[in-house]
Amino acid sequence: MSIDMYLITIEGGDGSGKGLASRIICELLERDGSFTSVELTAEPRRRHPLGRAAIDAVKEKKHTPEHEAKLFALDRLDHGLNWMLPRLNKGSVVVCDRNIHSSLVYQGIVGGLGTKNVGLLNSGALIPDLCVWVDCDPEIAIMRIRSGSLREASPDKSEYFETLEIQKKIRSGYEVVLSGQSPTGTSFDTVRVVGPIRNESTVERFSNEVAQEVRKFLRLRPKPRNTYVHDVDLELIRTIIRWNSGQTKLPGYETDKDPKTKSRPWELIRDMERSYKKASQENSAENVPRRLHSRSIYAIMTSMTLISSGDTNEISAAMGPSRQVSKGHATKVIRHLCSTSKWIRESSGSRNEGSHYRITKKGEAVGKLLLVLSPLRAKVRLWRSRFPKTSYKHMINGILDIVTHDEQLKSVSDRINLLYPTILKGDGQSEKDHILAWWHSNLIHEF
Repeated sequence: MSIDMYLITIEGGDGSGKGLASRIICELLERDGSFTSVELTAEPRRRHPLGRAAIDAVKEKKHTPEHEAKLFALDRLDHGLNWMLPRLNKGSVVVCDRNIHSSLVYQGIVGGLGTKNVGLLNSGALIPDLCVWVDCDPEIAIMRIRSGSLREASPDKSEYFETLEIQKKIRSGYEVVLSGQSPTGTSFDTVRVVGPIRNESTVERFSNEVAQEVRKFLRLRPKPRNTYVHDVDLELIRTIIRWNSGQTKLPGYETDKDPKTKSRPWELIRDMERSYKKASQENSAENVPRRLHSRSIYAIMTSMTLISSGDTNEISAAMGPSRQVSKGHATKVIRHLCSTSKWIRESSGSRNEGSHYRITKKGEAVGKLLLVLSPLRAKVRLWRSRFPKTSYKHMINGILDIVTHDEQLKSVSDRINLLYPTILKGDGQSEKDHILAWWHSNLIHEF
């Protein structure tokens, strides 16, 4: 399973099972995911001055609903920009117990401010990638609120949400907000919502239903709402390079022991494509890519270049959000590359301990090049399928002419600066000109 840096929120009335759902989702992500980390948080933040101010305002009952809504919005904005976003940008998944939809319900519906007004107050907040809506009968919720466990975990609940009448209003509010009956006119209206998932029977049934919905979402692989995937990938590349070498260069380069050859990036990738195509035609393995510019080839070669050697778990962890493939498929591709190319080798004597692989110098040169091209991989593959006889020398010009997102050009340029420090972007030089200069530079490779 592949997971990007998503913000997943849990919504529902008090006592509905949000805390349980949060734990279920975190355990699922930690068990099945390949990403930096799983971060669990909640709103309002009870131990932060902004969150505490919002909670106290509700308890005191001295302030207008608008004032309360502003306090919750301030806590959410600070929480999102200063706590959540840095973690998302490092490739983490953030699971949040309550978020924007709680304000839409509690202040917008129950408090009478209206969802449009509350939506505008929160317009600077992060947008959830997925909202998991949990629900239960208000009478059951009241019993849970009054029980020792919930009262101990959230003592504030007993003071202002303990009446059946309020619980019914809250439940009705969630029905209105999460079913789209009261649009805000903001991007919050486009949040993907799953549910209501009823929490009125067994924990096992509730757990299975929550996990099923989250897995469905993950299989869809939607584009993250709050981050640019290649920026996250670039940060992961920097981190791994620092781990391996203590400085921003790939391990194994700039030594005097290895034979060196000069070639331009377009010449190297042309020759590698030819050798891979020939080897793949001679090998009849099923369910392995036949083209160099497949997602899985990029995933394996770039990850192996970053870590030099490792088992499948270590290789998967180095893939990053934009290069992720399943571990099962990764294993097939690695074995395919071991048998058909001179890029990856299985370490001798490793079969008794579990397979361990290392990348060759030629493989490092290929992987380094593919790391730079990763943001453009889909366009490169499309170009090669449409114009297979076009020289690689001229291919990059055509691809750069059809790139419509400046973020992609910047990501490629940043990777060149990081991985090819002799081809740094000059002052006033455009990303496009920087990429072209790199593409036609005669570079030293060690293999």
